[in-house]
Amino acid sequence: MSKYGWLITAAVIAFSNAATAQSTAFDDRWYITPMIGGLFSDSENLDTGAYGSLAIGKYVTPHIGVELEGGYGSLAVSDLPTDNGYDRFALGFNVMGFLTDDKSTIRPYLLVNGHGQSVSFLGENLSGLGLGAGGGLMAKLGRKWDARFDLRYNLDSLGGEGIVPSDTFYLWNAGIGVSYKFGNDPYDQDGDGVPDNQDNCPDTPPGVAVYSDGCPTDLDQDGVPDYLDKCPNTPKGTLVGPDGCELDSDHDGVPDSRDQCPNTPAGIPVNAVGCPLDSDGDGVPDYLDKCAGTPAGTQVNAEGCSMADRDGDGIPDELDKCPGTPPGIPVGPDGCPLDSDGDGIPDYLDECPKSPPGAKVLPNGCALTGDCRTPRPGEQVDENGCALEQSFVLRGVKFEFDSDRLTPAAREILNQVAETLKAYPNINVDLEGHTDNVGSDSYNLGLSERRAIAVKVYLSGRGIKENRMNPVGYGESRPIATNETEIGREENRRVELRVVEN
Repeated sequence: MSKYGWLITAAVIAFSNAATAQSTAFDDRWYITPMIGGLFSDSENLDTGAYGSLAIGKYVTPHIGVELEGGYGSLAVSDLPTDNGYDRFALGFNVMGFLTDDKSTIRPYLLVNGHGQSVSFLGENLSGLGLGAGGGLMAKLGRKWDARFDLRYNLDSLGGEGIVPSDTFYLWNAGIGVSYKFGNDPYDQDGDGVPDNQDNCPDTPPGVAVYSDGCPTDLDQDGVPDYLDKCPNTPKGTLVGPDGCELDSDHDGVPDSRDQCPNTPAGIPVNAVGCPLDSDGDGVPDYLDKCAGTPAGTQVNAEGCSMADRDGDGIPDELDKCPGTPPGIPVGPDGCPLDSDGDGIPDYLDECPKSPPGAKVLPNGCALTGDCRTPRPGEQVDENGCALEQSFVLRGVKFEFDSDRLTPAAREILNQVAETLKAYPNINVDLEGHTDNVGSDSYNLGLSERRAIAVKVYLSGRGIKENRMNPVGYGESRPIATNETEIGREENRRVELRVVEN
């Protein structure tokens, strides 16, 4: 048979497999194959050289694959100087006919090839078209990797007008390499080692141990697979939650099987049987009990406090509209703290308990003008016993630790301050920042100034003109209480609002 004859025969055999290919699902992934090997001339001298190629391919049926391949080889030609070697670059299209289907571990194949080549030989650059045929085999190394061996015979038709005449050159090339397939194995989509046609759980996450049917293992047989089971040794027959642990509907740490109070609110401490703790035994659980430690036998209300007078202000609870009044605070007949001037600030918090009727006051109960502030120890007073300085401590205006960031509670107080300033549009004020003596003088001075500025910025955001407010920082230089106690230091960490004469 001629050289062309067996090439044609190989092509017919390769393509004949396509006619018998089934139209069912198969491994149709793209793959890439680098190969290295040798190049051999079909001549008496059997010239040899190195060869390498890179192919990108795809299976189009269980028995047919196609490839785009580029290769380069350099052949050392006998009786010629080294620099007159036969250097060949080829780019071609392969059709491969596999003798076994895509499920086989070893897959022999026949191959036909059409290619174009560019050859450098004897100082000339030649080009032309060619055919090739051969065979090889693929051997599976894993779900994505195959080993590959390839041998083929090539007929290269080259045209030249110089030293090298137009002719057909006959070459063998052989190579070995690996193929990498992109994407998931179509016969095992979840990659658990169980083929899809036997896999009852085809979506198992990667790396999870499975049974022979492809489903995740569940060694304690509680219905929760081991990879999700936080309690992998639960006794058989136990009711469990999604985490595989014994069911605890109210999440109080006591399983439902022992929980006598299965609807306990989240986060509530419970006893051994799952019921909320009731330390004083008054029938009101601790989380609802506002009077913990009630003596045994005391009749209590729903809040766990004595029915008589919970705040001890002399007003029975059933008549007390302010049942949480602090101890010792004078109250009216309704049980609420007295407010002698009717400004909305209870007397025990009011630094100006005789504000003019209808006056808009600060949170400390003082109006910005025409009011009488109770003097602090050591302050100068006028003939009426009122503090001379129109300076008001904005109690409750606090900042986050070591910061000029206002707390949410401070913002609420400053909202009231803003409303008072709006009621006195012609009055300007200094916003004074003060600290205790913890830290260096310079640091405290800077911190107090930043805090005063923060108050100004916040008040301007509430509609107060900036030119009405002058922020000043005094650091630790003007204490109003001792710095030797925490209570005193707390009083010294303050913001004051001082009325400025226009």
